[in-house]
Amino acid sequence: MRPNKIIFVIIFFIVIIALAVYLNSSIDHKIEYDENISITWTHLSSENGDIPSPGPSIEQTASLILDVDMDGINDFIIGSRKKGPSLLWFKKDPAGWTKYLIETETLPIEAGGAFHDIDGDGDLDVVFGGDWRSNKVWWWENPYPQYDLDRPWVRREIKNSGDNMHHDKIFGDFDGDGEIELVFWNQYANKLFIADIPSNPKDGKLWPYNEIWSSDSRTEGLAIGDMDGDKKTEIFGGGRWFKHISETDYTAYLIDDTQKESRIAVGDLKMGGFPEVVMVPGDGVGRLKWYECTGDPTESSCWEGHDILGFDVDHGHSLDVVDINGDGMLDIFVGEMRLDGDNNDAKMWIFWGDGNGNFREEIVATGYDNHESRVGDLDGDGDIDILGKPYNWNTPSLNIWLNDDAADLSLGLWERHIIDINKPWRSIFIASADMDNDGYEDIITGGWWYKNPGIQGTNWTRHTIGQTLNNMATVYDFDDDGDIDVLGTQGKGSDTNAVFVWGRNNGSGNFTIINNIEPGDSDFLQGVAVGNFHGGGPVEIALSWHEEGKGIQMLTVPSDPSNDMWSLRQISTISQDEALSRGDIDRDGNIDLLLGTKWLNNDGGSWTPYTINTDSGSPDRNKLADINSDGRLDAVVGFEAISKPGKLVWYEQGDKVTSMWTEHIIANVVGPMSLDVTDMDNDGDLDVVVGEHNLKNPYDAKLYLFENSDGQGIAWNEQVIYTGDEHHDGAQIVDIDNDGDIDIISIGWSHGYVLLYENRAIKSSVKI
Repeated sequence: MRPNKIIFVIIFFIVIIALAVYLNSSIDHKIEYDENISITWTHLSSENGDIPSPGPSIEQTASLILDVDMDGINDFIIGSRKKGPSLLWFKKDPAGWTKYLIETETLPIEAGGAFHDIDGDGDLDVVFGGDWRSNKVWWWENPYPQYDLDRPWVRREIKNSGDNMHHDKIFGDFDGDGEIELVFWNQYANKLFIADIPSNPKDGKLWPYNEIWSSDSRTEGLAIGDMDGDKKTEIFGGGRWFKHISETDYTAYLIDDTQKESRIAVGDLKMGGFPEVVMVPGDGVGRLKWYECTGDPTESSCWEGHDILGFDVDHGHSLDVVDINGDGMLDIFVGEMRLDGDNNDAKMWIFWGDGNGNFREEIVATGYDNHESRVGDLDGDGDIDILGKPYNWNTPSLNIWLNDDAADLSLGLWERHIIDINKPWRSIFIASADMDNDGYEDIITGGWWYKNPGIQGTNWTRHTIGQTLNNMATVYDFDDDGDIDVLGTQGKGSDTNAVFVWGRNNGSGNFTIINNIEPGDSDFLQGVAVGNFHGGGPVEIALSWHEEGKGIQMLTVPSDPSNDMWSLRQISTISQDEALSRGDIDRDGNIDLLLGTKWLNNDGGSWTPYTINTDSGSPDRNKLADINSDGRLDAVVGFEAISKPGKLVWYEQGDKVTSMWTEHIIANVVGPMSLDVTDMDNDGDLDVVVGEHNLKNPYDAKLYLFENSDGQGIAWNEQVIYTGDEHHDGAQIVDIDNDGDIDIISIGWSHGYVLLYENRAIKSSVKI
């Protein structure tokens, strides 16, 4: 063959190969390349003094984002090795972040920690495991509310034998028994283990654990999700998913064996059907792919992988699937490492999802080391920020990218829905919680819970909680099994009945009604507050009754809430016979109680009453909230005024908490006896929602939103959300459709409606 023909043939085959690669990538990637920045990010760094440096270790191995101190704003934890302190947590405050100690010793902390309320005291404890040098897994007891900058948390061992290295841990109810388990990899054993939380985890004994699966090589990565629609939580990791069969038996189903040592995340990237899986090599170089199954997920042939970028990711050790921009569709967050200073152009990406499996790429930052960088709301403004944690490049250091596009939300777009047009009897309280663990907030009121239809778009379904539980008072995970239970009384509406029962949830919204609670001594409840009022003590429920002269009573939940008696005692003869709000009013680490214009100071063993204001009116609903952003809890109060104008005020806490608080009038509205407080417009300050109790003219009753327009509680912008519904102990806020804006649920005294006011500031994919 002549040379020119040889050259032609070579060129021809090169063109064919390039065309095939192009066609394959153009079909597989499903990605648009857009230079427009979707979100404005503000970069903060410990190098600039914006964040305290985690130092002195130069190997930062782990991170977590969680609300450590239960103040409603996320904190974060940084773990390290080779030089102590090994664990630190960072608390958000008005000036930035303050660094607190968790573990002072030098421990070989490995990546992949987890958190859960291990000891059932209402706060989140944390778990980390040892690296290649250690066969241990530890847990640290959260000392809420007693924190000290330099005092470590109590550490206990979960595992201290067998093989070394424990990269990745996760909590969940994986066997459907209603109890939370811990799952962890043990890399040097090439095994995946599951451990039961002991009944008394603080006794120092090791946890029992069993093997789920073993491999012939190293595996890592853990995520959870319901893979097959059976409403049970499955485990994802090692390029597989694991289904519980019976007792300690699990079956592993292959997704992609080439991704067995990858980061993994699970979510509904294509709305409807099975969840999708995203994987990327975290400790190596390889492709970022998302996987879908349209047939039988137990068959490996069902799984189709889609290469998102078309080129390798270099140590993509940061991965998550979350709705970052609040459009109701999941996005993918990925970050590359700069291991040992290599990979100078390491990238941090967001792939914006459209809910149909298509993505638009955005590079947030280049040149930073991302090792277990995470996404979450770090500043409490309701949007998703980025915590950037390097491993060993330019360490010790931290980076944060704050999402500045939490644009002020419009407050003028609302849609009213009648969830129930005629519930069987009057209810006193209304609340929201995910009762069946499907990811959507349901509504609970009276003797019923209403299932959120979610993405399916069908009608809300009313479910009876259980016979004799007729008047829901509060919802909480009383037995610490990971699902939400219900406390209530046997009376209907305002009938005199102080006999308590509680509904134990099996995790799917089915309840066993238990009557092992000491009865009260009054007519019907008006205020309830749940909390851990004595440090590491039991969960307790503060109670305020409608009948005068009954004081404030307290239920104590026993360690075995299903079998032991719940005791009742009076903690104060002082009561204003209406709502209760809980919070650390005097900032001493103990949870106090707001009664209205009085408050009870929790001294650790006794309750001392103080007066906020000597107003002669009758305070009805109240909320504790920092209205002027000065770091002190203020009191928002709506006064009793049935069918006539009444005061809606907030009381400003001054320098001395036990002195009189300054009264600020928000408005005078008819019967401001339904009340809640949150940041409705996403501008960083707290607004007030109020429903009118107008029995004489219910068709003129209004639902108001008062916008804190100056952020100091001095100037308020009044907006009417809806006119025509009377409200009583309603107007409670919740993001019912998971779209990132705040909706409102409500009830009234004179009608049988259960109402939802849907905020349309952000378009939601959930049909309600």
